Amino acid sequence: MHKKRKETIAPYLFIGPSFVLIGILFAYPIIYTIFLSVHKYMLNMPQKMVSFNGLENYKNILTNREFLGSIGWTFSFSTIAVSIELVIGIALATMVNNKLIKQKALIFRTLLIMPMMLSPIVTGVMWRILFEAKFGVVNYLLRCFGMTGINWLADEIPSKAALIVTDVWHTTPFVMLIFFAALQTVPDDLLEAAKIDGANGFQSFFKITIPYLRNFIALIMSVRMMDCMRFFDEVFVLTKGGPGTSTQTLAFNIYRIAFRYSNVGAGSAGALFFLLIIMCVSLLIMRIVKGKENNAIGNR
Repeated sequence: MHKKRKETIAPYLFIGPSFVLIGILFAYPIIYTIFLSVHKYMLNMPQKMVSFNGLENYKNILTNREFLGSIGWTFSFSTIAVSIELVIGIALATMVNNKLIKQKALIFRTLLIMPMMLSPIVTGVMWRILFEAKFGVVNYLLRCFGMTGINWLADEIPSKAALIVTDVWHTTPFVMLIFFAALQTVPDDLLEAAKIDGANGFQSFFKITIPYLRNFIALIMSVRMMDCMRFFDEVFVLTKGGPGTSTQTLAFNIYRIAFRYSNVGAGSAGALFFLLIIMCVSLLIMRIVKGKENNAIGNR
């Protein structure tokens, strides 16, 4: 009995410290953020003037037009960027996985994943130079084709397009790598059988390959949606939320409230609301994909 008890307790003793450490690192920031969110806490006022104000901070941010506008733009940006990345990523992965070029695609794959190696700040600085109105490469190429240059970072629609292009360029390699690995799980015998039965490449892709990639698509969608909703660095470097407040993402707006306007209490309330949105979006994506998977199993 003593030996059995030791064998039962031993695993918990080994993993216990890690769980405690992770719990502290996860729980303390959230608890402290909840504490700040129900207090009037300004960075530019003395500590002794911090006072409890209940749900006033939540009321203020949920009636703040800038905050609500940033939610709308964040969802629009995330949906557009992730959709483009999924399409381009799976197209590139399929191309690299093609048997005709698979043996010679090592250099090509290396070039494709290079953008992923750059930090978001470096990516933002690079694309800021490319999108520069007078001397940027993008406008130079437009002029070479007889078109007029665009004020990419000072007009609302072009600045939003610039942010989407920057994110797609930076993160599509990650999507491509996941899909490239996922394509290795598709059984070759099924594809060969479909080919023998007369299915063309498009039919095999949509009827066999895509169903096998369903779980990977769910993974990429949930991870990339969360990443896009936290989109901050490139916004800070490229547009600073402008022109006006048109390109302020939710993360950037919370940063402005907490650190530019010094309202840490309202910023903390916004951060908790932000956390709730990310959790809901992730659960919704997983539920939709799981429901489709159950329907596919039922049809079989």
